[in-house]
Amino acid sequence: MASTSQRGASRILGSFSAAAKPSSSSTAHTTLSPFRQQQPKAQVQQLRGVSLQSQREDAQYRRSMQLSLKRDWQTGDVYAPHDLSAAEMRKWGKKQQPTRDVFDILSINPLSLYKNFSVMSDFVSEMGRIRPARETGLRPVNQRKVAKAVRRAIAMGLMPSVHKHPEILKRRRGGRF
Repeated sequence: MASTSQRGASRILGSFSAAAKPSSSSTAHTTLSPFRQQQPKAQVQQLRGVSLQSQREDAQYRRSMQLSLKRDWQTGDVYAPHDLSAAEMRKWGKKQQPTRDVFDILSINPLSLYKNFSVMSDFVSEMGRIRPARETGLRPVNQRKVAKAVRRAIAMGLMPSVHKHPEILKRRRGGRF
């Protein structure tokens, strides 16, 4: 004995299958149920949405790859697969540090510049910390002299100890700080 829900389901399914079968009339085309007529439109819209979304994702990926490719490749350059790795791209993307010591080029003793806070502020961070040699590009001898000159200027009260000098901040920001 079939339950009423099974009989109702068979009636519904039977009506869909009957509507999908060719009718006995002389027309040669098939009549689809309303459900089947809507399905292709929904699928097309869904596929369009998926394809648009995948196109956007592809474009974003290409943009991010272009931004991550820091090295300027020239025609005829020979490269290994390792050259295209993320580690190599990061290496090429870093800012180049100065390779020559500024004080050696100008033949100036950094200790004699302790009174010039505008020069000393180039070797101090915004929070008042002395920049390391890997950022300044100075030789170890001159880095020690600059650090000594900065500490001397701070001790004499020529430079603030916890931030950059207000005149330097004003000049860099172009107005009020």
